[in-house]
Amino acid sequence: MSRVFRRGELKEAIVVVLAGLGEAHGYGIMSELKERVGGGWKPSPGAIYPALVGLVESGHVEVFDRDETKVYVLTAEGRRAAERSSGAGRWASLTARAELGDHRIAVGSLLDRFAAESPHRRRLAGSAQQQAIDEILGRAGDEIEQTLSEGAGDG
Repeated sequence: MSRVFRRGELKEAIVVVLAGLGEAHGYGIMSELKERVGGGWKPSPGAIYPALVGLVESGHVEVFDRDETKVYVLTAEGRRAAERSSGAGRWASLTARAELGDHRIAVGSLLDRFAAESPHRRRLAGSAQQQAIDEILGRAGDEIEQTLSEGAGDG
């Protein structure tokens, strides 16, 4: 599944969701996000909880324990951010990205997968080999850029 939220958008969406809910635990936030974004996106604890930690650290959200469950609520700063971020157009845009999700993936994910799967990843290269590999990767980068610019409407 590809990325629906761009940098910072998940935290922004969580703030807007919390403004509507008043307070919620993590799974409640995930459920509301899934409903608002649409069925093409499945939230994961691995994305939501780090975003919540970041919002707590930035002073937008407070967390407290209720019956051994962490409950999140907006601070005054979080409520101001929610007011600035609310808008139906944003959810429509996220829903459209979620619907395209199976067809899109971040280029970095493809590069990470290539690096992780390469059988040469742990081999050592001498200086001449390093220079040759740098040149090969430079050409590959140019080709990737060309491919992306040819399909600019896809991403």
